[in-house]
Amino acid sequence: MNVNFEMAIQYINLEDYDKAVEALAKAIEEEKTGGNEQAAIEYTCVLGELLADLGEKEKAATEFLKVTEYCSRTNSLPKQAKIAKDFLDFISGSTKPISAPVNILGMTSKGFISQQQRRKKK
Repeated sequence: MNVNFEMAIQYINLEDYDKAVEALAKAIEEEKTGGNEQAAIEYTCVLGELLADLGEKEKAATEFLKVTEYCSRTNSLPKQAKIAKDFLDFISGSTKPISAPVNILGMTSKGFISQQQRRKKK
């Protein structure tokens, strides 16, 4: 596993999100440079979730589009494809019920959407 990715997870656990975003970006770049596009896309999905949770919906959408494009092209990473699609649907306003949460390192699409819906009601 990528050291920067591990650091990003620790930063998330410590709620130091700026450093988590930086570490994820480094991990993604390292994997791309190393020719491991699939790992880079997995990390991109986590980055998208984090950005979305931080309220940076446009940046999150950009990351999720990368995930959906890769998954469509390679027909791989179904969990990440579902997470990206769910977030993009929510961000675009076409929310659909989520049948079951998909866990990636403790983060879930369902949790994010519930949190965002609570914020809208305030």
